[in-house]
Amino acid sequence: MIALERAAMVLKVLDTTRKHWLVWIVLSICLLLLAGCTASPATPPPSGGELATYQMEIDLLGTRHEALVDVQGRLKTSVQVTSADGTISLSIGRDTILLDKDGKPLQFIHVAIAPTLPLPPDDAHIVGAVYDLTPRGATFNPPLKLTISYDPEELPEGVSESEVFIAPYNEGTGWGMWRYKRVDTENHRVTTQVDYFARYAVLVPRESPKPQPKPSPEPDLASIPLEQALSSGKPTLAEFGRGICVPCKMMKPILEELAAEYKEELNVVIIEIDEHRDLTRQYGIMTIPTQIFFDSNGQEIMRHMGFWSKEEIIAQLKKMGID
Repeated sequence: MIALERAAMVLKVLDTTRKHWLVWIVLSICLLLLAGCTASPATPPPSGGELATYQMEIDLLGTRHEALVDVQGRLKTSVQVTSADGTISLSIGRDTILLDKDGKPLQFIHVAIAPTLPLPPDDAHIVGAVYDLTPRGATFNPPLKLTISYDPEELPEGVSESEVFIAPYNEGTGWGMWRYKRVDTENHRVTTQVDYFARYAVLVPRESPKPQPKPSPEPDLASIPLEQALSSGKPTLAEFGRGICVPCKMMKPILEELAAEYKEELNVVIIEIDEHRDLTRQYGIMTIPTQIFFDSNGQEIMRHMGFWSKEEIIAQLKKMGID
């Protein structure tokens, strides 16, 4: 009897243990399946849509355009913009990354004509206007393309249009080298690649040997030596410039009128920087045109850089006691 009772108890214990084992096995299988689902490679979940975008503004000589850029600075569509007068254009490819100096997506691009011209490099001429591209520190990957038109009539005699190129100018470091160019001689424009913003201009190599200036039948303001004017006992207005620079061209008729109207009270002199580089360095000329007023003793009184209207010059003459 006792043996039968012990046998029943053993069977009961075995039955309970078997159930526990079955539960443990089932749980283990579930855990393995769950681990397999999380650990095995899977297709990435859908993104749920594209990155947010915003409108980046491009101001090209006062003509405004907009371009769609995402929050990573990536351009969503290709952009080709041209100024209203057709003198300058920018081409930016789709997926170009545009970042500001802090590495953040670029908010705007602004292009304007620089009010003054930097001195040209020793081996080249500036053709036409200088364009100021901002913001400084912006970067582009890949580079954008910049196209500038030029007037072939402004090229020095004997220089081919195929020789023109675009170069950057940075304050402090001066003119940089061009790395790429494509010249369209039929439409008179040249293209380069830009991966940072600075001032840009069309340049052409200086001719060699330099042709001698043609003699003028009548004396002009550029033929008057500065030393002679300063020693004449009269105040002197001297402008440092170049005959083909745009603001210099605008200043010439004004200076000629002043020379005629104030003939007895004032010397007016135009100094061509290409022909008088020693004087240009002596007076620390950094941009053209630069106008300098000298008193009757030949001492500098004040200077002005850039275009200067006739009215403003006359106002300065009155301050100097010249009516």
